Amino acid sequence: MSIVPIILGRRNFKTKGEIIEFVKNSKNYNPKKEFLDDSEALLIFQTSNQQTWLVSTKERLYCILDDIRKDKPNINWSVPKERLTTEDKVNVEIKIRDKSERTGLLDIGPNHRNWFFSKDLFKGVDINNMIRGLISKTMLLKKEEG
Repeated sequence: MSIVPIILGRRNFKTKGEIIEFVKNSKNYNPKKEFLDDSEALLIFQTSNQQTWLVSTKERLYCILDDIRKDKPNINWSVPKERLTTEDKVNVEIKIRDKSERTGLLDIGPNHRNWFFSKDLFKGVDINNMIRGLISKTMLLKKEEG
């Protein structure tokens, strides 16, 4: 372990697996319905001090800010499945706007607006499709092949 983070009063970023596990700290987390083994996480924003993750479980989408200057990550918000999907479709409105050369702004539904995302993390891919894919993979009913 490096001593620099200790001297600076910082810690290392949480791993993707640790961020998924951190969902258990949400007041909205339901251990009887949400199984973290079936969850997925997507890193959407990254600076030298902060990372923002979207974590999708079977029942909710969580937004988690991991700021290494703080003791632990923070769950900024979560949205229930019912506000994101119908039985077979992701129906939440996702809007993308430019903020700067390196940063964009992201709205997920009407209540979660102006979240930063790092354009570098999505070179050659559409962030809208990535978020829809994240939600779809964990929340939509899987049709069994006949």
